[in-house]
Amino acid sequence: MTFPKQTTHGPHVPAARKHRQGIAAVEFALLCPILLILFLGIVEVGQFVNVGQSVSNASREGARIAARQATSTVSEAQTAVSDYLTDMHPTMPASAVQTTISDASGPVAGGDLTTVATGSPIYVQVTVQFDPVRWLNGLTLLDGRSVTKTTVTRRE
Repeated sequence: MTFPKQTTHGPHVPAARKHRQGIAAVEFALLCPILLILFLGIVEVGQFVNVGQSVSNASREGARIAARQATSTVSEAQTAVSDYLTDMHPTMPASAVQTTISDASGPVAGGDLTTVATGSPIYVQVTVQFDPVRWLNGLTLLDGRSVTKTTVTRRE
């Protein structure tokens, strides 16, 4: 048994099939912008999460330095936070980072960590503005957002 050869063009093609040849191009033209915006949004949110992880790690690094008995000033821990974030995000301006170091009663008086008693908690809070480090400036999904992470350790 043999089957007749089917063709997709020529005089034997039904009229309805001839009108459907451009449908794929039209569907692509309609869906492409939507898929592109979706993809760019995923990239933007992914970078926000990445910056959040970096801020969390920088906060831990600052808390580790602030907890050491050999550390005497708040500026040493702030420098550790700044150095970590600069290594992770070289284009991040210093003005985008705010580091606050406090003990149970509030900000460390005079920035002198030697006044914090051994075993007392030290809070290192790092806040980073997202706008200066973002890759995609055209999307408004995360405009004006900041990432804040706090780490608590005990003074050695």
